[in-house]
Amino acid sequence: MTILLHDGRLKFVRLEIASAEIPILLESHRKNWEAPGRLEAEGQALIASDFPVPRAAKFAADVIRWGGGHRFVGRFNQKNPPERIAVSLQHSEMLLEQDKPAEAVEVLRQLNQLGQSFASKMVRFLAPEKAVIFDSVIRGALGYAETAGGYEAFLSDCRTILNTVAEDHPHLRICDIEAAVFAKLQGY
Repeated sequence: MTILLHDGRLKFVRLEIASAEIPILLESHRKNWEAPGRLEAEGQALIASDFPVPRAAKFAADVIRWGGGHRFVGRFNQKNPPERIAVSLQHSEMLLEQDKPAEAVEVLRQLNQLGQSFASKMVRFLAPEKAVIFDSVIRGALGYAETAGGYEAFLSDCRTILNTVAEDHPHLRICDIEAAVFAKLQGY
């Protein structure tokens, strides 16, 4: 593992990504996961239609399934009335409008049977330009805490990477940086 001196502190470097690798990593990610376009469109339609209850519950279940949580969908639906899901998603989106993605994730974490990973997935599909997915692969490999502060730190690091590569890749969004990091960690 590489160790660097930065800002007067020694840092352990756990991951290295070249700017040129990012489009390749994104393509690899898309080969291993359903493309995000459908759920991003569902998220935007949900916002535009002001979070109707059945549609909000379906969106939440679809995101959980997308994230590999097929076995959790039934328990999630059983433990959360559809009205509560819709209100939570709407509250989360209001926080996203205020550029508070970590708080938006925390609102969704209050739903029963929903941890930080799936809550962050829902937030990411509501606002792909503002939010990232924060799951156990990223937390474990990069050492972020499973807290709102850990999410905020990872989001900030993704923003720094995005700003650094913006000249080479002006079309990228912050969620794309997270997907590239995830793909690199998974060895795609």
